[in-house]
Amino acid sequence: MHLRLATATDIPAIATLYRETVLTHGPEYYTPAQTAAWATVDADSSSFRQFILDVTTYLVEDDTGLLGFAGLGRDGHVASAYVRHDRLHQGIGTKLMQTVLEQARRDRMPRLYAEASQFSLGLFIKFGFRQYDTEVTEHNGVQFTRHLVELIRAS
Repeated sequence: MHLRLATATDIPAIATLYRETVLTHGPEYYTPAQTAAWATVDADSSSFRQFILDVTTYLVEDDTGLLGFAGLGRDGHVASAYVRHDRLHQGIGTKLMQTVLEQARRDRMPRLYAEASQFSLGLFIKFGFRQYDTEVTEHNGVQFTRHLVELIRAS
């Protein structure tokens, strides 16, 4: 596996991974309407480009292509954590989260936080994040419950 930073040219591949993973594994946790709404992503939209490029987004690849991505904002926001649908539970999410945590340590971020889906909550808990609340949000006209998680780092 190879780790690198995302660039604008990666956006189409990231959007494909995002969509395919949601469509494949979303139904395990969400209704058909929620899955369809969540999977709607436009690689050419400014909002998706910002989602990837306005934070530091790390990619993991191998000879089969893109395996996963995770983004970290300068304020400690873990903006994303996705693994390709056919490569779950193979250490890719772990590698991405370890990379995010190491960057946060180097940047002396005292708090990391995220809005975890039911799908990604286990990864955050595995790395010591604690759930402090939930929120209901709307995406493409459909409501979702997200888990608000944080990791407070010792100074």
